[in-house]
Amino acid sequence: MIFNSYIFLFVFLPIAFAGFWILRGKQLRYLWLTIMSYIFYGYWNYKFAGLMLLSTVIDFFAAQIIANASTPQKKKVGIVISVIVNLALLGFFKYFNFGIDTLQSIFDIFQWQVPLPALNIILPVGISFYTFQSMSYTIDVYRGQLQPTKNFLEYATYVSLFPQLVAGPIVRFRDIVNDLENIHLLRKASAFHTGVSIFVIGLAKKVIIADSIASIINPLWNDPSALSAGAAWIAVLGYTYQLYFDFSGYSDMAVGLGRLFGFHFPQNFNSPYKAINISDFWRRWHITLSSWLRDYLYIPLGGSRLGTVRTYVNLFITMLLGGLWHGANWTFVIWGSYHGALLALYKMVKNPYDRLPIFLQRATTFFLVVIGWVFFRSPTFGAATAMLTRMFGGAMAGTGALLAGGALMTAVILLAFCFLATNFFPNTFEWQFSKKPRYAVALAAVAVLSLIFMNYQQSVFLYYQF
Repeated sequence: MIFNSYIFLFVFLPIAFAGFWILRGKQLRYLWLTIMSYIFYGYWNYKFAGLMLLSTVIDFFAAQIIANASTPQKKKVGIVISVIVNLALLGFFKYFNFGIDTLQSIFDIFQWQVPLPALNIILPVGISFYTFQSMSYTIDVYRGQLQPTKNFLEYATYVSLFPQLVAGPIVRFRDIVNDLENIHLLRKASAFHTGVSIFVIGLAKKVIIADSIASIINPLWNDPSALSAGAAWIAVLGYTYQLYFDFSGYSDMAVGLGRLFGFHFPQNFNSPYKAINISDFWRRWHITLSSWLRDYLYIPLGGSRLGTVRTYVNLFITMLLGGLWHGANWTFVIWGSYHGALLALYKMVKNPYDRLPIFLQRATTFFLVVIGWVFFRSPTFGAATAMLTRMFGGAMAGTGALLAGGALMTAVILLAFCFLATNFFPNTFEWQFSKKPRYAVALAAVAVLSLIFMNYQQSVFLYYQF
C-alpha cells in the first residue's frame, strides 16, 4: 500500500484514524496501531509480515536479557543475538543474490566451473528501515542510554508504525518513547491541522513535482549513450530533483501522519541542496540515516579520535557501507565510496575551502552531489560511465531524439522551479502552519490538485526499493 493511492487515502487512513481516537486505553491503542500497521504492510505481501514480527520478538527479548543481565558477558549475549539475527535477515534477503552474482563473475573470470545456488529471493519492502530501527533499540539498551519497555505491544507498535515503516525516517525508540508512554492521554488530535498540512505538502511534492519529472526523464535513462550533452544533463539534474522531492515528500507525509496519531518524528531533510560542503550535505540529507551511521558505525570505529589517517578510513568505511545499505549493487558501493572519499577530501582541505565565497561552496557541493547521483541512479557501472561520458563529451547542440518540443520546455520549467524551490524557499519544517480559512482553502486546492495528478499515475516511492 502506498500513501499516494486512493485505498490508503479514502479507506485505510480514515479507518485507522477513527479507530485510534475512538479507543482510549493505552493497550487498546497499541493493539490498534499494531494491527493496522501489519495490515498496511501485509497489503503488499502478507507473507513477509512474519519477518517483521520475528525481528520484533527477538529484539524485545534481547533487550530484556541485556537489561536484566547480572554480568557483562550476559549483556553481550543479548546484543549479539539481536545484531546477528537482524544482520542475517537483512543479509540473506537483500544481499544473497548480490553475493552469488559477484562470486559467479569472479569464477567466470578465472573460468572456474563451480556450481552456485540460484535463489529467486524477493526483497521485503522496508526491511532496511525496520531492522535499523530495531537494532538501534537494543544497542541503546546495551549502552545504558535507554531503559527497555516491558510492554511487548508498545514495542511492536514502535517497530511496525505504518507512517514511517517502509521508507523512514529511521525513528529511534528514544525519539518517541514519551509519545508512546503518553499515548492514552491524548483526547483529541491537537496537531491535526499541522499533520494534515505536512502530509499534503509531502503528497504534492511526490505526485505533482517528482512524478512529473519522472515522466520526462525516465526514458532518457534507458539509453544514455543515445543522448546529447544537453539531454544527459537534463536527465541527471531531473533525477537530482526527482529523488529529493520524492523522498522528502515521503518523509513529510510520514511526519504528517505521525502528528495525526500524536507522534513527533524527527526531521529527515533540511534543505540539502543549500549545503556549503559535503559534510554539511550529510547533515541535511536523510538526516536519520546519517545520524544512525554516525552513532552506530562511525563513532564505534573510532570516529576522529584515532588520528587523521584513521579518521579518513573511518569516513570511507562508513559511507561505503552506507552506500551498500541502499542496495545490493556495485553502483551503490561506488556511490558510497565516492561520498566517503569526498568527506575525507573535505577534511584535508577544510581550511582553504571554507574561505571560498559561499555561493562557490554551494555550487561546488551541488555539482559533486549531482555527479554522485549518476551512480546512484544507474543500474550498472557501464550505464553510469555512459551517462557521464555524454554529460562531459557529448555535443551540446540539441537534446537528443528522446526529448524535444513540449517535453523539453516542460523539463526546463520544472528544473527552473526546482532550483528556485530548493535554494530560496523554506523547507517544510520552516513553514508556519496557520489555521486561518484562507490557508485552509489554499491547502485544499493543493490537495485537490494532487488528487488530479494521482489520476494519471500512482507510482511507488523511490526509497521503497531499499
